[in-house]
Amino acid sequence: MTQAQQAPTLAQWKALYDDQRALIKSPEGHQFVLIELAESLHAQGVIDAGELSEMLEKADAAYQWGVEAQLSAELNGPVEH
Repeated sequence: MTQAQQAPTLAQWKALYDDQRALIKSPEGHQFVLIELAESLHAQGVIDAGELSEMLEKADAAYQWGVEAQLSAELNGPVEH
């Protein structure tokens, strides 16, 4: 595999950010991966410091949402779609 194939992309970060099932399953692990990807994108020059800050804030908010969703599911049972 080439370096270009291994480099994370903004699309990958967004897809991960939007994956609510994975976030509910493991909020802490999901947040960790979001942070790692954002920092990697910044190190590669794909995003600037302001964008990095915004993405880190979103990762924190996603974690909080995931924890709340877990607690809600435990108290109320799974929500039927």
